[in-house]
Amino acid sequence: MKRGSSQSSKEDKKKVRSTQETSPERIRHYNDSNATGSNAIPESSSMRNNTQQSSSNAVSAGNPSLPIQSPTTMPQANQLLPGNGNEPEYTENRGFPYVLKLKSGKEFVYRGLFKEGLVSTVCSVESQSGIKYAAKLFEQRDPAIPTFYELLALQKIAIVPHTNLLFLHLAGLLIDPHPGFSGEIYITEECGPSIRNVMRRARQATNDTRQPSFCLEDTRKIGYQIGRAMAHLERLKIYHLDIQAGHVLFANPYSNYTLDLSFTPPTIKINDIRVKVIDFGCSKSHEEPGGNKEYRLVQPTPFRSPEVFMGLPYNEKSDVWSMGCLIGQIFTGKFLFYSTSGTTEQEKIQSQFECTFNRLHELLPMKMIEESQR
Repeated sequence: MKRGSSQSSKEDKKKVRSTQETSPERIRHYNDSNATGSNAIPESSSMRNNTQQSSSNAVSAGNPSLPIQSPTTMPQANQLLPGNGNEPEYTENRGFPYVLKLKSGKEFVYRGLFKEGLVSTVCSVESQSGIKYAAKLFEQRDPAIPTFYELLALQKIAIVPHTNLLFLHLAGLLIDPHPGFSGEIYITEECGPSIRNVMRRARQATNDTRQPSFCLEDTRKIGYQIGRAMAHLERLKIYHLDIQAGHVLFANPYSNYTLDLSFTPPTIKINDIRVKVIDFGCSKSHEEPGGNKEYRLVQPTPFRSPEVFMGLPYNEKSDVWSMGCLIGQIFTGKFLFYSTSGTTEQEKIQSQFECTFNRLHELLPMKMIEESQR
């Protein structure tokens, strides 16, 4: 039985649920292979400052906790583990230039690496005024895969911001790009680790096959915020199309967490539960009324909606499906839908398709089935 909250009692000590393992997630984000390509874009700053939201809009956890220090450490329940001073624990050093100089004259000091993907890299940088940001750098690649849609989505959000969506401060071009990079750079607010990173580190810290996850209370808080973000994107006429655990970050750059081992599997507790949805590399604007809807293979397979699997155009409900799958993963520690067989990528996708539709069974509308057969 799944635990309902993070507070433990004697009766709660051995609440047990299935330990079925989720498919291992890759270090690189799924959409890195689908992310945007290089276009020459004029440098443009966002139209307003991303001021801090009031505390009335924040959703925060009640109990502070400290971070997991080492994947080989076996912490006791609620054990206070040593922190990392004033630096985000997920930042690593790389061989990028010490100063990133933009054609506008702005400069940012490179601080370390957040994520290195197939076609983009996200770094931690600091402005001339000492403010810390995240910088997304794009590698050179096929112009047929443009950055246009990602930039368009970020600019729409910058005009009408939302506390649960990543905020763009600046889009520009570097004077001297790192070798292999196009020179395009997006400067956004700096956030904390992703839900996927926190769950992976918690898994490593238990040193066994158990799948740490979040309690019901925190799952509700996270799900509520993701839902608000999706509702705002719908108002802005934006499809995200890549909702997954790696694309939801904890808002606090110094988020700390601990494991409560009194539950089986362990419960993750984080000191600041505010989250932001990021990465619009697969995003697309809504079609104009009467316009032709296109089919495009989107969404990671564990979060892929039935209409996309069936070769139908995606719609507003496609992101809702992915959000539901993600909330299930946050609460259970595993994918709701996963491939059970196959060695090639195509075989795994087929297995995923069969798993999804076997569980849906007779819930699919006949209209969808008929449209997919045309």
